[in-house]
Amino acid sequence: MVAKHPGVKLTVIRFLVDSSAESSRLAAYRVNLPEPEDEVGHDDECFAQFYEKYINGGRISYLEKHLANAAETFTTLRSFEGQYSLVIVGKEGGMNSILTKGMDDWQQCPELGPIGDVLSGPDFSMTVSVLVIQQHRLKGEIDGLDEDFSIM
Repeated sequence: MVAKHPGVKLTVIRFLVDSSAESSRLAAYRVNLPEPEDEVGHDDECFAQFYEKYINGGRISYLEKHLANAAETFTTLRSFEGQYSLVIVGKEGGMNSILTKGMDDWQQCPELGPIGDVLSGPDFSMTVSVLVIQQHRLKGEIDGLDEDFSIM
């Protein structure tokens, strides 16, 4: 595990939707989109287990950023300049969070997703390696596919 290497400092940063209007200077410009509650609940469970196993042990740092919209997401990403040499980003295929809504309108590399695109874009002055991870989701069954065969 990377976090066990003495020369590596690992920080997990989780962006969460801040639902309180007072928390944002740009509250009037907030975009409201429904977040899939089952996904959020599953994320919460996974982070709780992760936190218990790794964060409480002191091996990994953890930050939660409560943001209201894409402008705050972009500003937060810019504030990380120079602090990290590798950023691993999860990309939700085909979905837009209120934290990234509109960011894909000016993407240069849509395959990286909105966060990966910002971090690897020319307007982002820091030198950082970006690894984008996306879970593959099937839209439906494929005709003629044998039950014993799975798609990777």
